[in-house]
Amino acid sequence: MQLDQIKKAVIKSQHCQRNWDLSKSMPTEDLDALIFAATNCPSKQNVSFYKLHVITNREIIEKVHEQTSGFSYDGKTITNSQTLANTLFVFTENNGYGQWYKQAVHGDESSTLERDRHMAVGIAAGYLNLLASMMGYGTGCCACFANEPIKQILDIDSNVVLMMGIGYSDSNRNRRIHHTDSTFVFPTIPKEPIQVTFIK
Repeated sequence: MQLDQIKKAVIKSQHCQRNWDLSKSMPTEDLDALIFAATNCPSKQNVSFYKLHVITNREIIEKVHEQTSGFSYDGKTITNSQTLANTLFVFTENNGYGQWYKQAVHGDESSTLERDRHMAVGIAAGYLNLLASMMGYGTGCCACFANEPIKQILDIDSNVVLMMGIGYSDSNRNRRIHHTDSTFVFPTIPKEPIQVTFIK
């Protein structure tokens, strides 16, 4: 892959996709590649800080989406329709990690665990997001949701940390138009510059 193609994929991965073409299904081999990326990326000491749930069941995806209300703009609150993608990836806490990690954090487990888990999920989400974009898919992360109802919907005990919709963009609509409410257009928020310092 050429450098300019990599840069285009990075920029594409930065843009949240809010509507989807649900007439298509993602191939199994594509899902396998995405799952591989999200489960084989780096984590501190290779600890499995999270579990990954990959959802293609439309009914379940829509039920989860109903629990994402919370995005407020211009006096209106709306759901996060990036969760209505062809496939929904859900990162949840894994509290069954190795006992050696509990010993290694020297009694300050809660704060250290939270830091390490969020770092691990962030890295995994980054891998997943960039790879999906390089494969031509739209992506969108969601961290605004009602945790307990989603746990019931998914029949799980562990808390949800992050959700990411991945799928086929609706080529007939601006990516910022809400999937089910075409009257709502998510705002454009320019990427703030990040300072880079070279130390040679």
